[in-house]
Amino acid sequence: MSKIVFLDVDGTLIDYEAKLPASAAKAVDQARANGHKVYICTGCSKAEILQRNLCDLDGMIGGNGAYVEDNGHVVMHQGLSKEDVKNIVDWCNERHIGFYLEANSGMYCNDYMLEQGPETMVKYAKGKGASLENAKSSAQHFIDGFIHLQGDELYRDDVNKISFILRTYQDHLDSKVDFPHLVANTWGGCIIW
Repeated sequence: MSKIVFLDVDGTLIDYEAKLPASAAKAVDQARANGHKVYICTGCSKAEILQRNLCDLDGMIGGNGAYVEDNGHVVMHQGLSKEDVKNIVDWCNERHIGFYLEANSGMYCNDYMLEQGPETMVKYAKGKGASLENAKSSAQHFIDGFIHLQGDELYRDDVNKISFILRTYQDHLDSKVDFPHLVANTWGGCIIW
């Protein structure tokens, strides 16, 4: 009887240096060869996944459940409203907070993300066991994948999720008060919607 296997990406399928171990690729290939379906289930949006060198998969659940794809066909896509995106973008910019918008078409960042992102991402990767050299390389590769936008260009209608850098934990608490209709979660010093 065939089964469906769901794998997380960061820290499971790939390590925190964004490397896919040969053993993981072999296991996925073997499962698929045995008739099982293998999907990734991740907080990452499709554009972020496309930056990584993953093995062949049958589909994905991405953007914390905002996007579902099966064999190249979109099963479900429920992003943030343009109004919510505008309000969050303005909220972050007023507070000088770096953020990036995660869409299937790309990852779009503000000026502050280019300033604050590399150091934050290095700290995060080092906290997960990456060497300083690999953490810096990984962070730079991630930042290089951003499309830098300004002003009204950031008010998009194709956003799955928004990640921003916490200056303090109070930013997270404030986001929950200011956007009570959205779910705010934190991980490793960043917040996601």
